[in-house]
Amino acid sequence: MNETLQPFQNWLAAQDRRPRTVQAYTADLSHFARWFTQTNGQPLAPEILTPTDVREYRQWMLTTQGLAPATVNRHIAALRAYTTWARSAGLIAGTPTNGIKFVAEQRSPPRWLDRQQQAALNRVLERMLEYAKLKARLAELEERPAPPELTWARRDVTLVQLMLNTGLRVEEVTTLNVEDVELRDRSGRVTVMGKGNKQRAVPLNAEARAALSAWLKARPEKDAAAVFVGRQGKRLGKRAIQRVVSRIGEAAGIGDLTPHVLRHSFAKNLVDAGVGLEKVADLMGHSRLDTTRIYTRPGRQDLEQAVEAVVAR
Repeated sequence: MNETLQPFQNWLAAQDRRPRTVQAYTADLSHFARWFTQTNGQPLAPEILTPTDVREYRQWMLTTQGLAPATVNRHIAALRAYTTWARSAGLIAGTPTNGIKFVAEQRSPPRWLDRQQQAALNRVLERMLEYAKLKARLAELEERPAPPELTWARRDVTLVQLMLNTGLRVEEVTTLNVEDVELRDRSGRVTVMGKGNKQRAVPLNAEARAALSAWLKARPEKDAAAVFVGRQGKRLGKRAIQRVVSRIGEAAGIGDLTPHVLRHSFAKNLVDAGVGLEKVADLMGHSRLDTTRIYTRPGRQDLEQAVEAVVAR
């Protein structure tokens, strides 16, 4: 392991970088260090790194390795962070990555649900609740213990409704605590910690408020801090939420439904309703408007509908 990697990794962590980013940048720099040694015949050190090295590495990744632009850009970002650390530590005077451009990426629009798919999803959620309520009612009439299906149906419905109506990231849902939820008769909000440890308050519409209110009343672990818990009473994790969303998507005839698709659908609904990009960016927790503008572009469904509208004559 290159002797500068550990100090660089420690510096990244001190900058409040996400653990996944720290791990990715460290791996990318290890990759560069191996290339540097093979190319220059000596171990990587900040003081001998030159702009030519960075340019040649960029070209090598593109032509010899055939890496995707997004992957190349992540490696360049890691090198930029490395030289920023080296400069702050007094190891170099200049910045070898200055002037090294990212590779242009052809970004495809995110995937979101159209109105028909959202209607199909809502029908499944309504049927889930109705079926669970029916089982609970039959148990009551037969003087049997209440089955657990209604409790967990409420949780799963709330998960989907919350993400579809607030655009929360799955990580924000997993860390949501009861104290972060504020419910009133005609208003409500959840306060979450987003990317970059930025806190934001997201308003709750009527559907999200109704679902959350019903779940919090039915939630078995009354003393637990987490809003969403599993059958063992522990905080529901990211994978568990993804499985719930995927299962409900399959029931609605929507393949590969993920929490991020629900988030994209929320943003697209806002844009289609004429909400300004600044407001959409605030609700989504975007730091740059360019990230939000992607929802103004036609999606795959829009393009398919446009082609179908052409009548051969």
